[in-house]
Formats: sequence, structure tokens, C-alpha cells
Amino acid sequence: MSAFVHNHPIVRELEPYMVVTDFNRAGLDSSPFGLTVPPKSLIDPTRMDSFDFLTLLQTLDARTFGPEGMPMDRWVFYTCCFMPGAIFGFARKAATLSDHAREVLEVPDNYVGLVPYSMYIAIPMASDPGDWMGHNLASISPNLPEEKLKGLGTLTKSVALKSFGTRRFYGATQWDSTALYIHTKVGPLDLHTAYTPAHSEAETLTYGYEVTDELLLMAAGAPEHTCVRPEPDMWIDATDVPAMIALQDRIEAGERFVIPDAPRRADGVIQVPVAVAS
Repeated sequence: MSAFVHNHPIVRELEPYMVVTDFNRAGLDSSPFGLTVPPKSLIDPTRMDSFDFLTLLQTLDARTFGPEGMPMDRWVFYTCCFMPGAIFGFARKAATLSDHAREVLEVPDNYVGLVPYSMYIAIPMASDPGDWMGHNLASISPNLPEEKLKGLGTLTKSVALKSFGTRRFYGATQWDSTALYIHTKVGPLDLHTAYTPAHSEAETLTYGYEVTDELLLMAAGAPEHTCVRPEPDMWIDATDVPAMIALQDRIEAGERFVIPDAPRRADGVIQVPVAVAS
């Protein structure tokens, strides 16, 4: 086991779980970085007895994306996530929940199983084995500050990508999303789109990167792992649609760019760094 993962405070506090069908399970690693998911915590979404846990997953999603107007319907979970892909996350036993956590996550009084605190969903791509597209990252940590679970989202994504056997990763997020602070922890992100009308939120960027154990552990906070980050050539204001479109035009003309590091805030607005790819 990775000593860093094994000794992480969140790993000592919460339990790992996976949602994966029996026919997809053989292709995944249920002991990513040596962190073994117990058989009882391998949730099969095709079984009726998984319903209560999957309902709690939907509540976790609503707490994360409901305020942004992008919560998932139950059919989206099943058709786009459970069947083709997988979910990795961390959970707490219902018996150990505080009253506040029970209220926030809408846990029924008679429920006695695991309660998901985080999840990362990814879907395999047709391009090449090992290519995965990120679908959803959720963490209840901001809603339960008293539990001091800072870093839960980053750790969840890092261990999930290891579990899925990811070699090349793709993702999409909005320019004004605070999730960019998490996504950029793995290193510079190759920018594939800067303005994406095919998405319901056109102010969406598409990114990708090669996945290594070292980068995943660095993202999760392991101090012995680092990477080179180029200096920004420009900053894109998260409200500046003309700048996004201009950058998209340059990408479509064949230029290559990266997001080298985390965003910054200026006058209350998120600004995202962009560098010309070497």
C-alpha cells in the first residue's frame, strides 16, 4: 500500500466503496494504492438491495450540483454511469453519523448501511483502453465543516482514477467552477475546448492529461511528488465569453494550450491561467 494513502487522515476516518456491476468489476482494481474495498462495500447497481445506497448517492449529487442547476436524474445515473462506468468514493457507517450529517444527507432513521460522503464517476471511452472521461466529482465536505474532511474530493478522484486503471484522462468543467482547484492539482491540463456549445453550459472547457501514479499521489497531497508547471501567458476571466470563444478559435486553428495551475480570484471573479503548450 502507498504509505501516503494508508496514513491519510481521511482514510483513517472513512471507508472506501465502489459502485460497479458484476460484469464490469473484473476490469477494475478494488485495491487502488493498496486501499482494499471490502466485498460488502462493492455495490452492484443491478441488485434491488442496492437501492437505498444509490438513493443516498443521488442526494449527495443534489447537495453538490443541485445549487448549480445540474443535478442528475436517476436514469442518468443508471444509463450513463452505473452501466458503462464505475463510481469510487468514501463513506461513513450510518451508526456513526452526527445528527447534522443525517439531516444534510437525508438518511432515513432506519438505515444502517454505509452513507456516501464522496464519489467520483468516470466512463471508459472508445478511443483506447485506459482512456476515461470524468463525469462527476462530489464531496459533502463543504456542507459538514465540523468534520474537517478537507481534501476529500481530491483524494477521492486520485484513488478513483487508480482504481479505474486510467492511463489518459479527459474531463469537462465550467470556467467558473471551483472544481478547477481540484482538477489542476494533478498538474497542467491539456485544453481541448475553451467554449463548448455542445454542452448545456457553453462556458465549459474540456481538458485532458496522461495519468501516472506519481501525479495522482501528488494531487492527493503526497509531498515527495512534484511536477513542472509553465508560467501563464494569459488569464481568462470566468465571465469573459468573448475571450473563451477567441481561445476556442485558436484551438480549432491548431494551436495547443494548457491550464498550468489553479485559478485565482480578482475582484471576486475567478480567473483561469492559460499557457501556450510547448
